[in-house]
Amino acid sequence: MEKLVKQILGKNPQHIRWSWPQNWVLKLLSLLFAIFLWYFVVGEDKVDMTVHIPVEIVNLPRELVISNQFKKQLEVTVSGPRGLIRGITNQHVSRPVDLSKATPGTTLVRNDEESIPFPRGIRVLRIQPPYITLLLDRLIQKDLPIKALTSGKPMSGYEVVSITLEPPTLGLTGPQALLNEVTELPTTPIDIADLDTSVTRQVPLDLSPAISELIGETGVTARVNIAEKTVTKSISRVPLSITFAGPPLPATTTPAAITIKADIPLSLTKTGNNLRELFKATVATTELPPGEHSVPVRVETAKGIKLLEVSPATVTLTIGTAKPPQ
Repeated sequence: MEKLVKQILGKNPQHIRWSWPQNWVLKLLSLLFAIFLWYFVVGEDKVDMTVHIPVEIVNLPRELVISNQFKKQLEVTVSGPRGLIRGITNQHVSRPVDLSKATPGTTLVRNDEESIPFPRGIRVLRIQPPYITLLLDRLIQKDLPIKALTSGKPMSGYEVVSITLEPPTLGLTGPQALLNEVTELPTTPIDIADLDTSVTRQVPLDLSPAISELIGETGVTARVNIAEKTVTKSISRVPLSITFAGPPLPATTTPAAITIKADIPLSLTKTGNNLRELFKATVATTELPPGEHSVPVRVETAKGIKLLEVSPATVTLTIGTAKPPQ
């Protein structure tokens, strides 16, 4: 037997040396890692657990928008080693939905186990909901006017003359189907109860949930102009007076009085005064030479009166010559 061993090893067994294989360190590490992985996947306790996986929309074309509400998290029941399942949250696993080839209309997305990139060793048991319905619409821009709404009434004898909004319009960007149904954006009611003066207030808009989701909570500046109520009156026989730029000359007007139509505050009409006293009608000679001239009538009014019409608007002014000194 000894002779047979010597023949196999050769005549000089002392020259036979054992040597380490090449890359033995990497091979050893690979073996240890394989053992660890086997223990981690196979040896660890397996559990069933429901996890929430976010839905991630990717590659949505710029000209399209998702116009409906959809469930943005999936409830997924999985089975696998406890350590792997606990690590899903840290790995930020999501359900990507690629819409690069989407067109306007309804898109039905099926959720299956291949659609969610879980780590190896985890098995998907159930996905809820199994489908996602997306309504895709064209994205448009539209300028909408803002409409002021009020509540209450001003003080007796007063009224709202106008309401000025800043800004008067708002530009919205959103689904075409939604914006086509909207013609104006109303404000919340502006309280004008018992007001007798103009006010400026910050007013939020009264928006539907769909529009509010597009632009958020938005407000405008409202200037409410309050004025005393007026009544339209026609006052006849308002006398004309003549003003001179230089020394007064003999002068007369034809006609000698005019008729004025105006909006007069109610308080001025109830004083019992002669309404003619609220107006001062004049014509000016403006250094005109003696003779007949057609000149315009100038009318000054009391505060709060709106002049509507003067009849006639021009009169004939006859200027005489100055009397020689005596």
